[in-house]
Amino acid sequence: MKTLACVLLALQLAGLAPGAAASGAIEPTLLALEKQRSEAILRADIPTLRNLMDRYYRHVESRGRVRSKTELLTALERQDVRFVSYENESTEIQLLDGGKVAVIAGVFRSRQEGGKPFRGRYVRVWVREADGWKNTFHQGTEIRPANEPCNCK
Repeated sequence: MKTLACVLLALQLAGLAPGAAASGAIEPTLLALEKQRSEAILRADIPTLRNLMDRYYRHVESRGRVRSKTELLTALERQDVRFVSYENESTEIQLLDGGKVAVIAGVFRSRQEGGKPFRGRYVRVWVREADGWKNTFHQGTEIRPANEPCNCK
């Protein structure tokens, strides 16, 4: 996955060397947080999302739009973005910096109200802070069928 490789390289260059594969209590904790995040996105549960996100959170949407924590939560609260389904299909966890940082990548499925089903890849970065794990970065990229034309120019 090219995006994951770029994120990992950036973290390595920042001095956050890859750690061992996720294990012990960390992996189940991160999987539970990922599930909690998905359910909160689906329900537009602003208090839960606010608690899960780092104050420096950045959200890169599948079409390239970048939103801050405040911008994403406001869009969900105003129902500018409403999901009728949202779930992770697969999840891969890699721990970095001795287990203080986690890069989580996988595939998700969603559908917004009035929209068609969407399937995409995601990368999220979680950082362990004094008050627990916080999601600091998300990027989603649509997975298009190979036979679907692209309007790329």
